Amino acid sequence: MRNWHNWLPVIWGRRPGGLGDLIAIRPATPAVADNDEHRRAAARKKQQDSRKGIRRDTMVLSFILIQNRQGKTRLAKWYAPYTDADKIKLKGEVHRLIAPRDQKHQSNFVEFRQHRVVYRRYAGLFFCVCVDANDNELAYLEAIHFFVEVLDSFFGNVCELDLVFNFYKVYAILDEVFLAGEIEETSKQVVLTRLEHLDKLE
Repeated sequence: MRNWHNWLPVIWGRRPGGLGDLIAIRPATPAVADNDEHRRAAARKKQQDSRKGIRRDTMVLSFILIQNRQGKTRLAKWYAPYTDADKIKLKGEVHRLIAPRDQKHQSNFVEFRQHRVVYRRYAGLFFCVCVDANDNELAYLEAIHFFVEVLDSFFGNVCELDLVFNFYKVYAILDEVFLAGEIEETSKQVVLTRLEHLDKLE
């Protein structure tokens, strides 16, 4: 019997007035513990392949940034090996690239070095992800919105101060949605259930 994680190709759809759904044809989802075990195994396998120089044809992020209009970085997650100096430089470059853009007449995709930045603006915050030029930008655009929806459900009408004073919870949510630079979880209920378990451990 095939393992639960052997998904058939993912199809993106959109329902009127809502977040684009990830529809995957797969067997019934197992218990959360089994799901977590698979995720850890996948991360270990990815690290081993990276050390061996094996490249896989999957969509992988370089970094995720959340910045306000003044250029303050409220969250930064790096999936590629950058030095501290490079990280500071990248934060400034991304903000200068995104902040002046016309939100009504310009797209959410921007060429950036050899990559592409996909971003969405929510109130005064820019949620940005850096992806390979050949990746599916629409997939990441919807993944950003999914991440924001989870934040909004968890905090209740999330705002910038929630990201500042509860940054450790924001990183926990981010790690549930993205794993090793890839989109990992697309079910809001699954993510919120795991976060409830984490809250009980505190």
